[in-house]
Amino acid sequence: MPFSLADLSLDAATAVRIVAGAFLLPHTIAKLRNIDRASQLFDKIRFRPPRFFVVLTSLLELVAAFGLISGLYPRIGALIAATILVVAAYAIARIHGLRWRWQHPGVEYMLFWAIIVLCVAFLPS
Repeated sequence: MPFSLADLSLDAATAVRIVAGAFLLPHTIAKLRNIDRASQLFDKIRFRPPRFFVVLTSLLELVAAFGLISGLYPRIGALIAATILVVAAYAIARIHGLRWRWQHPGVEYMLFWAIIVLCVAFLPS
């Protein structure tokens, strides 16, 4: 049977699920590369010991990314990712006040990403 590009096609929901999971990875890498700076943020929101929460969050992000990218338990991955993103929005609001636009910094991007991950992961199969 010959190979065709149609064999590689993805439906939109699968593509968005994979991309949403993949977007967690650079964030996780940056957090681990700057663990002291990330620890300061966790300390500001009173997640103590802060270094423990940086590592815990990074491990949870890896699990979520794996679930979303691989499609193996994507709903669990989506719930983990959404929880992390909502807590991140809470942290930003706690430190900078409740602002919407991410540039100020606000919660817009994190909440949008959490909603997208949940919507895509919970679509009927």
